[in-house]
Amino acid sequence: MSYRLLHFADLHLERAFSQVGCRGAVAKRRRHGLRMALRAIGNAAGEHSCNAVTIGGDLFEHERATLETAQFLAQTFASWQPIEVFIAPGNHDPVDPSSIYLHQDWPSNVHIFLEETLTPVALEDGLTLWGLGHPGPRWFGSPFERHAEGSGLHVALFHGAEQSSVPEGKSMHGPFHAPQIIDSGFVAALCGHYHGRTINTEFRLVYPGSPEPLTFDEAGEKGPVLVEIEPSGAVHYTPLSSNQWNVLSVVADVGDALNTTALLERVVEDARRSLGSRDPESTSIRVDVVGSVDSAITVTTADIEQFVRDSTDIAAVLIRNRLSTAVDLASLRTELTARGTFVRSITQQLDAASNEQDRRILEDALTYGLHALAGNEIPLR
Repeated sequence: MSYRLLHFADLHLERAFSQVGCRGAVAKRRRHGLRMALRAIGNAAGEHSCNAVTIGGDLFEHERATLETAQFLAQTFASWQPIEVFIAPGNHDPVDPSSIYLHQDWPSNVHIFLEETLTPVALEDGLTLWGLGHPGPRWFGSPFERHAEGSGLHVALFHGAEQSSVPEGKSMHGPFHAPQIIDSGFVAALCGHYHGRTINTEFRLVYPGSPEPLTFDEAGEKGPVLVEIEPSGAVHYTPLSSNQWNVLSVVADVGDALNTTALLERVVEDARRSLGSRDPESTSIRVDVVGSVDSAITVTTADIEQFVRDSTDIAAVLIRNRLSTAVDLASLRTELTARGTFVRSITQQLDAASNEQDRRILEDALTYGLHALAGNEIPLR
């Protein structure tokens, strides 16, 4: 009979969410949503008759976790009994001396791997789980310094960075190479750290990804992975989709907008099109507003964010101002205004500039100066 477990990682309880445009009440809703995601994982484990739930690290964010966080986790895990819970702490929830892992009384069905080398726990006759915990937020040891020992089947659980598939900008905590999984005697490696889902049956590697999207790079269906281990050593993986929140990234080209109202309406139109049938109240959207517009159009990032929220009911809106200024320098030079005087001065210096670096500085000065004279928010590059 196969042994069945549900694997997840990178929940990041107590996350701030400011980088995805969530503030105040919306940020609180997002943090509550992470707790509901954990409860949903427990429900799924029961529905699929799982023997255990494995957690590949970053269950919470250490610097924001409190005693109340620990109590919530302990009560939640206790409600899952008799399902066992195995936790391999990562770089955001390391086995730090002040960690809630060490200061909470955990229910009997919870096992936390506290050592930084793979340590075995018997799941049943002939099947062993090996796990480790990061000792601090910057652990660069190899997960496979120790190999599986003994007869039967062996499964590894840890938080680490597979070297051949590092996402852009991702840190290298717990580095390893995928072939080490088989070379070390494991039929599967249940990992955490990368927030995108990866199931590589060739190298027996599983990253479930974060159960809920945490950044704008984490769009799409998300959730835990059901893992079934047969006595023969065959391992089957079934990804589940359970996320309640969505993240969207949109580029709104407003280059043909003739006035502020037209610009705002174009951004809203593109946001609505991207939203589709998704629930706006459970969506975060990032909009890059691009195009070359007349300097007389006066609109700030805050103006656009508020207009999109009011028009679409999208919970969190993050606007990135990528606008440039369309100007008719020949006409502006003839103006008998402060703007005309400014343009004449800068363009004369541009005509006399002797190198490319001076020209770039003067062109930036012209762009920023025209925005300032128009009363616009200045889009620094």
